[in-house]
Amino acid sequence: MSTQDTAILREGMTEKAESIWNHNFRRFRKHTLGKTGFAILLVLYLSALFADFLSPYSMSWGDNRKPYHSPSPVSLLYQGPDGTSLRPYTYEFRIDNVALRTYAPVPEHTIRAISYESRLGVNDMRVVATDPTPARRRSTIRTGVIRHYRIAPDSPDMQKVLWALEELEASPDPDARIFIELDPAVSTAGIENARSMVLVKGNKNFLSFFSRGIPYSFLGLFETNRHFFGSDTGGYFPLGTDTGGRDLFSRLLHGSRISLSVGLVGAFITIIVGLLVGGMAGYFGGFIDNILMRFSEVLISIPSIYLLFSLRAALPTDLSSTEVYMIIILILSFLGWPSVARVIRGQVLSIKNEDFILSARTMGLSNMKIIIRHVLPSTLSYAIIQTTLLIPGYILGESALSLLGLGISEPQSSWGLMLAVGRNFRVVNDFPFVLVPGFFIFLAILAWNFFGDGIRDALDPKSKH
Repeated sequence: MSTQDTAILREGMTEKAESIWNHNFRRFRKHTLGKTGFAILLVLYLSALFADFLSPYSMSWGDNRKPYHSPSPVSLLYQGPDGTSLRPYTYEFRIDNVALRTYAPVPEHTIRAISYESRLGVNDMRVVATDPTPARRRSTIRTGVIRHYRIAPDSPDMQKVLWALEELEASPDPDARIFIELDPAVSTAGIENARSMVLVKGNKNFLSFFSRGIPYSFLGLFETNRHFFGSDTGGYFPLGTDTGGRDLFSRLLHGSRISLSVGLVGAFITIIVGLLVGGMAGYFGGFIDNILMRFSEVLISIPSIYLLFSLRAALPTDLSSTEVYMIIILILSFLGWPSVARVIRGQVLSIKNEDFILSARTMGLSNMKIIIRHVLPSTLSYAIIQTTLLIPGYILGESALSLLGLGISEPQSSWGLMLAVGRNFRVVNDFPFVLVPGFFIFLAILAWNFFGDGIRDALDPKSKH
């Protein structure tokens, strides 16, 4: 053997061997559908996490004057006093035909008063004065401001609003706006709350990034009223509104937190229970095996959809949304673990007589430690694959319960609850955009199946990938 061959051999012997997880990750990177599914899921779950920031409005915000408002058309070029410029905007609409729920832009002489609230959960003020004469518009704005802020008609704050209103009416700019800072309100506890509003002329709502809107708590860290994209003056509904005038896009993002997390938490509980029950049944055998497997077979023999509905319907109807959320997770987990336990039992039966298990017994480890530390880790690849396959079913289960009125209830939001309006044929026929949550349910399930296929092929040594 030459000196060069000897050096190459020594270098190869000193190279660190590739771990099994790095090997599986490298195989997953070659799976196109798996990577596509993972990218879609990453976008969906990040959108759910930052729903408050990404949505133009809060989950419960609504304008009852705009039921079934169609998606807002956006114009990119603005024809202003200084010429044409790139300034995206959408029109402010009002109901044109009450019977048909059709909308038309408000007149150009419209004056709007919009409040910027500093407290969470406080409804904002949106007064739209479309009256043909300045005097009647002034009266409408004045009445709306007094009613919202509960201030005296001759107060200094009201004088500020009236002066700004006169200046706005006299402005030659058809889309002028004036920001007004009012005196802070003092609560009974002596806390000052800032109050501000804006007067807007015309019928356009200009769009921008990091727009000002409904206040919210960002991940529970701090309070802010900045949203990723929207209009400072409202009136922008990317996917339209529901029967209560609530923005579908905002409710879709907030509802994804429930619809997507149900699958994760439910599948995690199912896998843990299935691993423990299947591991004990396969390891101990005998009487314990018979009891656990017969019980799981009884559960499997019951039609899952009817058992799901029966268990939920047997519970009280006055539960809070948080309690309903936890109960749905427990019900879905209760239905899913028997099939997992049966497969785990079969794998444990083939593992428990291996040399490393016999060595652990010889060393005096307890049965529970052997199961948790040595037996169950050998079934980890199956558990990972099964988790990705269980999650889509749990998303569908939550959607079915909420669709039938047995799951999440108002004012909370989930994709299944938003689809409940689809039971009315007339609504679906006239306003098909209300079915948008169904597309995202389909997208999430498809992405999980793609991702699950990629994980399965990456962990399967016989796979061509």
